[in-house]
Amino acid sequence: MIPVLAAALICLETIRRGPYQGIVSAAIGAMGVLVLGTAVGTDLRVVGIVGGVTMFSGAGLGAIMYSTLSLNLAFQASLLACIVAIVAALTVWPDSGALVNSQLESVLGMLQESGANPEQLAALSQLADVFFGLVAAVIFAQLIIALALGYWWACLAGTSGNFGGEFRQLKLGKSLGWPATLVMAISLVVDSTLVQNMFPLILFGFCFQGLAITHAWAHAKSWNPAVLLVMYLLLVSPLTAIMVMVLGSMGLTDNWINLRAPLRAAT
Repeated sequence: MIPVLAAALICLETIRRGPYQGIVSAAIGAMGVLVLGTAVGTDLRVVGIVGGVTMFSGAGLGAIMYSTLSLNLAFQASLLACIVAIVAALTVWPDSGALVNSQLESVLGMLQESGANPEQLAALSQLADVFFGLVAAVIFAQLIIALALGYWWACLAGTSGNFGGEFRQLKLGKSLGWPATLVMAISLVVDSTLVQNMFPLILFGFCFQGLAITHAWAHAKSWNPAVLLVMYLLLVSPLTAIMVMVLGSMGLTDNWINLRAPLRAAT
């Protein structure tokens, strides 16, 4: 959570004081991470990359919010940036498995010794082929959480905007939602490295849209807060994969059948 919170704080600083101050704060933060890494004797290359990406991604998200005050635009821009990153990564490293095979083999060996069955090991061995997609999906989730925290804090601090209302309207929209739906459909029948790597990222995008739909219904119908609490607990439980698929399916459906339309009709 430390990178997420750091990015959220830089995002808050940028929203409140502008892109220039955000970039300055991000640079100072990245230098601070390097100093800390030097003090503890860790690998400065890894620390520098992670620290730099964390700080400057927060500044980038904050700059979008400062310029547009549109949470949905920042949400869509984050997904698009991660899509571009996957394409770039696969262009430079067409065989993602070659990067992680050695590490993956050691993990599989430990799991085999701990009693994992052959079916589980076979499924995990295929993760190397979608390595970039999985990494992009995790980074995207961290970006959106940092964006939400930063904008929420900014609204609490007096920045004009309505975090709750905007979050409940998150949507990929036609420009991203329709191509994303097409890619997910193609991934079921075409064994393309690019398409398969796009699948987890797009699923996470639709998952956040599903979260927004659930919050919209909970707000409009005054559901007991325990309903949302249970949903988030299930998202961090052994049922995480099932919940992501359920929420992702809701988000995908919302692009074709507006699931929030009945709420507006009722009001």
